[in-house]
Order: sequence, then structure tokens, then C-alpha cells
Amino acid sequence: MTMYSRPRGPLLPSAADHPTTAALRESARVRRRGVLWFLLIAFGGAWLPWLGVHLAGGSMDNVLIQLGTAAFVPAIAACVVRRWVTRQGFANSGMGLDVRGSWRHLMTAVTIPWGVLLVAIGAAMLVGWSPSDAAVSGSSWIYLAAGPLICVLAAPIFWGEEYGWTAYLRDRLVPGRPIMTTFLTGAIWGVWHWPLPWIGYFGGHVQVSDAVVAMLLWVPLSVLLEFIIGWLWSQTGSVWPAAMLHAGCNLVASQGLYLILGDSFGAGATTLLLCAGLTPFVVAVVATGHIGAARGWARVDGGPNDSDHAAH
Repeated sequence: MTMYSRPRGPLLPSAADHPTTAALRESARVRRRGVLWFLLIAFGGAWLPWLGVHLAGGSMDNVLIQLGTAAFVPAIAACVVRRWVTRQGFANSGMGLDVRGSWRHLMTAVTIPWGVLLVAIGAAMLVGWSPSDAAVSGSSWIYLAAGPLICVLAAPIFWGEEYGWTAYLRDRLVPGRPIMTTFLTGAIWGVWHWPLPWIGYFGGHVQVSDAVVAMLLWVPLSVLLEFIIGWLWSQTGSVWPAAMLHAGCNLVASQGLYLILGDSFGAGATTLLLCAGLTPFVVAVVATGHIGAARGWARVDGGPNDSDHAAH
């Protein structure tokens, strides 16, 4: 049985106020039941509508279909579990945001996508792509220059995933083992996306081999992103920096690669470039010891973690 404590900084919440503490205080029985139901709802609530899209001849490259089918399903799963399965409610669930205390992490969350894009473009150049091949319009440059603003404005949409994967699932998979839970959360998150290549997410018809490669690469991509998300979550106790980063990786880094590289790379190669772009930031997180355990926490024994009741 494990609890955590940490000294309280002038602009940081105490350990008792961090959502991770609430997760650690849950009994193993409650935690397992919550995780099981969360996964059933998150996967079933997304894969069944995606199957319906496929049977109806639709395509997931349509933004409205993406939003209407599964964009908010992980958050819905977390809400259902909190309200009716574990009945722990929504207090201390990561919805708050201390802007004054977390501004450095917020700035990092909205600017990392620029860095990911630059590193990915550098990787493309290493394998033979030339900037002379780019034909980027003025409006595209303006769009990319507005990257941080895009991260902020799109965060409510990407909250739909992060309130599930980060604010609920992450701390409950392997409590007290941030590296293991990062790998496991990222892997589950990646597998959740597996039907998408088969239902037009990349636009048009995709060869079977390309779809399989895209499926497999979604796992390491998600794991890499989860390392950075885990750091932001552990440091701020808020889902919003993670939602901003997620928005930026999709709408700034990934979309930026499409705007700059055009059709020079396929879906699989582009995913590899994104992995390359994320890698230096993950290395920095790990090398500095920011592996998803809340800053300054020390491991101590004691507390109700192994009791057989839920925190209400």
C-alpha cells in the first residue's frame, strides 16, 4: 500500500490536492472495477459507431463524423464510471487549472508542437526531402504561426479524450509506477485508434499493408506522446495542458507536416516522422527525471490505499 507526499511550493497544490492522490487512495477492487468499465465503454462506445460508419459507407476523414462518433467517448466513459460505477464523483478530477502556477507548463504545452514539427521536418530532410519541394501557401504559414492559439482554442475538443485517458485511466493502471503506466496507457490509447485506417481516416482508399503499418505505428506514437502528457499531468494536476498538447500534435505538428510535405510521404512514413519529432522531447523528460511522478513527491507507507472502499 502506497501513498505519496510532497512539500508544497508557493504556486503548486499540495499532494492531497493532486488528482493522482485520489486515485492512489482507491481500493484495488474499486480501481479494477472502474478501469474495466472505463475500457468497455471507451472501446465499445467508439468502435461500434466506427463500425456503423464503415457499414454506411462513410469516411472518418470527415471532421464532423470524427466529432460525432468518438471524440468525446473517453470523457463520457470517465464520467459514467465516476458517477455510476465507482460513485466517487468529480471532485479533484483534474478539471481545474491554476494558470498562475502552471503558466510555464502551459507555455510548454502550446509550443512543443512547433518543436515536434521542426524536428520532423529535419528528419524528412535527412531521408532525402528537400525544402525546395515545398509549396506552402501564405495562409498555411499564417495557420502554423498561430500554433499556440490553435492549441488553446481546440483544447475543449481534445478534452474529450484526455479527461478519459489522462485524468481517469492513467493513474489507475499501475499505481505508483509512472513509467509502466505511461507505456500501458499509451499502448491502450494507440490500440483504441486501430479501426481508423480501415474507415478512411487518412482519406480515400488505403492499401492493406499501409493500414496495418498505420495501426502498428499508432502505438509507439501514442506512448511517446504519453510521456510528455504524463509529465504535464503530474506537474499541474490539470487535464488542460494535456488537451492543449494533444491538440497541437494533431492540428499543428501533424497538419503542419501535411501542409509542408504534401504527398511526399505516406501515412506510415508521416507517423514515423512524428515519432522522430517527439523523441527529443521524451528524452528530455526522461533524462531530467520527469517521468510522470508528481514533482517533489516522496514515497511513504500508510493510508487507505488497500482498503476495500471507494473514496467519496
